[in-house]
Amino acid sequence: MEVEQGELAALDGAPGVAMRMLSAGTSAERVRVDLAVLEPGASLPRHPAGREQVFFVVSGQGRVAGDDDVERPVGPGSLVRWVPGEQHTSWADTRMTVVIVQRAPVDPAGGAA
Repeated sequence: MEVEQGELAALDGAPGVAMRMLSAGTSAERVRVDLAVLEPGASLPRHPAGREQVFFVVSGQGRVAGDDDVERPVGPGSLVRWVPGEQHTSWADTRMTVVIVQRAPVDPAGGAA
């Protein structure tokens, strides 16, 4: 067993957002898991998903938008998925804690695509 105590670090270019990688997964090219804390009014700037991305809200309230630029409210238990290349952003209306899981596609031969 391994027990680690880690700190959140400010995310460059996103004031009020702090993150910490929880796990790079079994292969850093395949899976990455991050914890993000967004302060009220903070946002993750619009950007394309580099791989499949799952955004799970642990606590707080906020909004998300994808390619269609339609804002949708999110709160505890909300799960959002973005496909690779999809432009997306998120905003915190209250202090919001989220877990972000990013996964590269798997090709039929069993490796990362």
